Amino acid sequence: MMRDNLLGYLLNALEEDEARDVEVMAERSPDTQQELQRLQSHVDLLENSWVDVAPPAGLAARACAFLDTPVGRKSSSADSSAAATREASANDLDDTPIEDRPIPQGSRAFGALTSDSSRFTMADMLVAAGACLAAAVIFFPALASSRMLASRLQCENNLHQVGMALHEFAYQNKQQSYPAIDTDGPADFAGSFGLPLVEQGFLKSPEYLSCAANRPKNDKFRLPTLQEVAQAAPDKIPGLHSNFELVYNYNLGSQKNGRVIPPKMQGRSDYPVASDIVRVGDKGDLAPNGHGVTGVNILYDDGRVEFIRLDEIPDLVRQYYFNDLGKVEAGVNENDPVLGSGFTKAIAGR
Repeated sequence: MMRDNLLGYLLNALEEDEARDVEVMAERSPDTQQELQRLQSHVDLLENSWVDVAPPAGLAARACAFLDTPVGRKSSSADSSAAATREASANDLDDTPIEDRPIPQGSRAFGALTSDSSRFTMADMLVAAGACLAAAVIFFPALASSRMLASRLQCENNLHQVGMALHEFAYQNKQQSYPAIDTDGPADFAGSFGLPLVEQGFLKSPEYLSCAANRPKNDKFRLPTLQEVAQAAPDKIPGLHSNFELVYNYNLGSQKNGRVIPPKMQGRSDYPVASDIVRVGDKGDLAPNGHGVTGVNILYDDGRVEFIRLDEIPDLVRQYYFNDLGKVEAGVNENDPVLGSGFTKAIAGR
């Protein structure tokens, strides 16, 4: 039961009191910590392989035939013929409603369930093990996919909240502009865009500015205020800045006559304003965080949030993170959106 709770804890499927029990146990027991680390390594593998793959044709019929005679198969031609007959019969049954299908007769596996004998043979054990393995193969990828989907939807809701806050902010100024990224000073980076939204009451909590999938479990996400950032001693700045790396990407604005103009609210359906965290590597490769390597949630100017798979439209996604000159900085004109992450500056090199 405890091992089930450990797995449930890693999958975020426990009640709060159950999760606390697991944490207390992990603090007291090195063995529990090791077991958690071992299970986490398996869960990580599942998260990286959640893309659905269609099963081979006829897999269900072959699996049932195997479960029916898992051991003791003889290599005689008679047995081969019988297996072929069973597979053909299984294929014929595919078109028959399940309630009309006949109950298998003479099956060792199913016959043991209806016989008077209470013996549990090695064959029965192997059948049971095969059934458990098949269930695990079906269950765990589905569980991982469900977990990924839940995380993605929660992130989508966060971006909706950010979108409404940005619109409220824009309605309050004549230019109907979203928050600007300073080109110098203590908050001259993309991740600071949410500070005025929180401090001016447009966003109820800074937690909406970050995807929970990128944060440690049960971590209370917090951002410093603009005043704290401005007045911090040099040795305190790294600690204050640490959570800005977890804030969503934000539109850096556009360049005009050496200045950076903040993006404006115009209700455009193809103009991105914010997105999941996507970092740009040294070789120009995109590295999305939060939902595996499959895609990103993007918030558009019209308030819509859309999940886009990187492998479906890579060129479209790529142009959201580079300007028309191929640089990771503010766009070269008003219609050149660039979404910067964390400490990306509006103008590179400043």
